[in-house]
Amino acid sequence: MRVVWAARGWKLRWQIPRMMVSACERSSQMLTTKLRPGLAMAALGLLLAAVLAACGPVPVPAAEEPMMEEPAAEEAMPEGQYGESPILAERVAAGELPPVEERLPVQPFVVSNRMLAVSYDTEVGKYGGTMRLPQDSPGGDPHFYIGSNEYLLWAPGAFNYDMGIVGNVLLDWEVNEDNDSFTFHMREGLKWSDGVPVTTDDVDFAVNDVMFHDEITPSKPTFLHTAQDREAGFATIEILDDYTYTVSFDGRYGSFPAALAVASWRGYQDFLKPRHYLEQFHADYADADELADKLDEEGIEEGQWYNLFNAKQMPGNLWRAVGEAGFGHPVLTPWVLTEFGGGSWTFDRNPYYFKVDRAGNQLPYIDQVQMLLMQDRESTVLQILSGEVDYLGERSSLNNLPLLKQAETEGVLNVIIPRMHRTPINFMMNLTYPDPAWRKVTNDVRFRQAMTLAINKQEIIDTFYLGEFGQLPVHTNYPEFNIEKANQILDEMGMSERDANGFRLGPDGDPFQIIFEPGPLSQDHVPMTELIAEYWKAVGIDTDVKAGEWSLINQKFLANELQATAIWNVMDMWPSVGWFDYLPDRWGRAWVQYMNSNGETGEEPPDEVKEIYDLHNRFLRAPLGSQENKDILEEIFVNQRDNYWTFNPVEFSYYPTSTSARIKNVPKGRVEEMGIVFMHSMEEWYIDE
Repeated sequence: MRVVWAARGWKLRWQIPRMMVSACERSSQMLTTKLRPGLAMAALGLLLAAVLAACGPVPVPAAEEPMMEEPAAEEAMPEGQYGESPILAERVAAGELPPVEERLPVQPFVVSNRMLAVSYDTEVGKYGGTMRLPQDSPGGDPHFYIGSNEYLLWAPGAFNYDMGIVGNVLLDWEVNEDNDSFTFHMREGLKWSDGVPVTTDDVDFAVNDVMFHDEITPSKPTFLHTAQDREAGFATIEILDDYTYTVSFDGRYGSFPAALAVASWRGYQDFLKPRHYLEQFHADYADADELADKLDEEGIEEGQWYNLFNAKQMPGNLWRAVGEAGFGHPVLTPWVLTEFGGGSWTFDRNPYYFKVDRAGNQLPYIDQVQMLLMQDRESTVLQILSGEVDYLGERSSLNNLPLLKQAETEGVLNVIIPRMHRTPINFMMNLTYPDPAWRKVTNDVRFRQAMTLAINKQEIIDTFYLGEFGQLPVHTNYPEFNIEKANQILDEMGMSERDANGFRLGPDGDPFQIIFEPGPLSQDHVPMTELIAEYWKAVGIDTDVKAGEWSLINQKFLANELQATAIWNVMDMWPSVGWFDYLPDRWGRAWVQYMNSNGETGEEPPDEVKEIYDLHNRFLRAPLGSQENKDILEEIFVNQRDNYWTFNPVEFSYYPTSTSARIKNVPKGRVEEMGIVFMHSMEEWYIDE
């Protein structure tokens, strides 16, 4: 049965021939002629609305121009239908490249308006130019990584599963009634960046020669266990033909499509690896002498060819595609690394990129991206203010908003204030820190409730978020601020005795102290932690702040030697079923070890923590977009709120960023969409000087 549409807890399912339902790439007319008779008109209207929202017109010079019908499945578009960058047209004329029609899939991904980002309109852009982006370290840039990443599947605006999950690198997909068997259809004619076709031969290689090869992959991907439960069975993957494969599980796994879409920023690489390129590093296929020479060149011990292979492939994600480690590796991304050195990395457009705009122009619009190594974030802000780089990203706090707005009035840049994809800060205590007095106090939910009540959340919003760019917590914490009630709770739990300095005594008779160790993860992390310390001192809890380097703080965390810290969580993305820091990874290290080892190590957690793991498993099994899925998510939020596991003074925050004035097809001003979403739309950005 085809999943046609998922909308707010229910699904319409009709048996429609696959040829007529290339997700997001069929016309509404074709769908209306193939539906079974007797369907309710209301349901038909919803289906057509879904198609219209997903597909978009081809082309659309004006907003009111009617939809044009796209070709049927498996049929190439008419000759001359596609446009291409002039620099590629020159290479075609010189005989260096095949025509654009031969470089694109039979059915390319048509990027309609509000498909990549949904909060603003885009237009058919212009080809050309070099986009200059800042890079904080030689290892790569997370903003460009997001802009380059390609997923097997996609939902409009990345996270809007209710609008339907469609093919991205893949053409489309199907799921059975039990949500335990998924069929995936590839784009015929899809090519790697070096022009070699992508087929299920690459799937077979990725699965049988890499994923199931114990020396290359000793630990199998968690997301391919049923419902991401390592105690459950591993996926069965079957190749059906050159462009079709199935993935089946031993139980219900309704969230699996999310694992192939935006969840965890996981790209296509687990299921698609360029066999023709990677075989030269694989002992089962490479010439033995040539492979030995490669090992010697890389300084890898004889016989450890699998270490060479792992150094050359894209393991786990596509991060290497935006850095030197991925140089020469064929990709499916919009741009390909072609040159690097001296603090600069140059990426040229991929001639075989599989997406086109609604007018049939091959994307991306921008011909080249140049990454420039920055000295520090302050230097980046100065360069964006002068127009020397084109995108600021998540490198600025609201302190810089006046400077950015001034530069906007001078025509230098465009200010954007999007939603952050995570909470700006999250304070947490290690509830398994190995000290009896600490455990007795912090494991008492009343103590955590009192600490939450002691935080003046509105003052934090007024101080750090200008009173309007953050919201009081309602999902993970309660918004109430009540000093009197906090003191009353602390007295009732047996901490009424105080020392000469007014600090409360713990159960061992000594002053109870909390030591926060935050790192400079943002401009606000250390000063806001210091403010939290003042709030808690005001109710008699001796709280100290020892800021340090995050790498050292993380080492203490891994050793369970950290009392408390400030990071953030990605509560905003929990609904996407791809980020799970509602689990106690940061605030109950020993409990996590117990749950992950099935009780062999660590410490058995309390029932309230076990409940989180049960909800987590059910959440992953529930079908995306179903009412079951949403009800379980709300239970997760209730567990977080009622147990006060961590302290989120702010939810749904906004941050200032900007592009240079010449970058188009980006939002303007305040945007009710996460900034990381429009990073995903870089192939639609264009330059207009």
